[in-house]
Amino acid sequence: MEKNSKQISLQAEGISCTGCAMDLETVLRNIDGILNATVSYAEEIINIKYNPDEIAAEHILALIKKIGFKTKPII
Repeated sequence: MEKNSKQISLQAEGISCTGCAMDLETVLRNIDGILNATVSYAEEIINIKYNPDEIAAEHILALIKKIGFKTKPII
């Protein structure tokens, strides 16, 4: 993992197709501070690697909610 990076994993509801998963990945990857994002349609899991100096986890969660997906952290 890169220095100064963190990772969050989320269980998501509402990923209805592989196209939705790919679109969500693209949107997340284009947000400043997000270093990488992968979305699994089959497992409904979102993994995000981000720089906490550039973006807060709470802001990422709010953006995903605004897009229309319900999530909860995987511990």
